[in-house]
Amino acid sequence: MGNMRLLLIAAAILVAVVALLTLDLSATEFGIVLLGGAAAVAVVMFFLTRRRYQRMTDAEKDSREPPEL
Repeated sequence: MGNMRLLLIAAAILVAVVALLTLDLSATEFGIVLLGGAAAVAVVMFFLTRRRYQRMTDAEKDSREPPEL
């Protein structure tokens, strides 16, 4: 499921960039649109992650292992 989600996100980004390129925007407008999209994705991911963390039980929160570098 994780790989499929990544592929869908990559496909959506590719379609969005191609769509923006066909609109004949200037570089500044293109950058502003991409920054707006990135901000929207960041806000959505913040709320999804926050909701998932709140649904976890205390035992699950305590047993989480931090990733190793």
